[in-house]
Amino acid sequence: MERISQFVSAVRRKGFIETSLHLVVMGIGRVTSWLRIIVLRLRGYDIASSALLGSNILFFQSTWRAVKVGNNSRIGNNARVSAGGTGNVVIANDVLIDDSTYVMAHEKIIIGKNTKIAAFCFITDFNHEFRDREKPLKDQGYVTKPVVIGENVWIGTHVVVLPGVTIGPGSVIGAGSVVTKDIPGNVVAVGNPARVIRKAS
Repeated sequence: MERISQFVSAVRRKGFIETSLHLVVMGIGRVTSWLRIIVLRLRGYDIASSALLGSNILFFQSTWRAVKVGNNSRIGNNARVSAGGTGNVVIANDVLIDDSTYVMAHEKIIIGKNTKIAAFCFITDFNHEFRDREKPLKDQGYVTKPVVIGENVWIGTHVVVLPGVTIGPGSVIGAGSVVTKDIPGNVVAVGNPARVIRKAS
């Protein structure tokens, strides 16, 4: 009954043809997502069958089941999810990662349930080592520190989350921010570097 009322409401807003086309496109997207998930599972990725994957997503893992995507989570078009070396990426249930966002781990990145990450974000748990000025940068390896993003967090567009950061549950990170240190729960943080400006409620 609820779905029928949603359809009627959409028809009133958009018109019958536009709504019908939208439903067809959504159906095709769901089928192609299932096919992608099947192929990825065969390649050792731990992706829930209820997840929804957009087009042209690049997945990479160095070890079996290093990337986990939970139930009802959605990853947008042109995103990248990478777990290099011994790294792991854990995306909990009901997470939204929007288009062209990169999640790149060499140690561990955890994204809590119900978290929403807007388009064009970059989340990483590693950085290049650069202290030896006599040695080429490419030969110095990486420095890694785990990243934890709590439950029900909202991360605005073009946010960068750097290694070692924990973002507490219920917090909001404003668009364009660079998160260099821990952010407590239930606050709004903005800027470069990101600073808490107020409570989220």
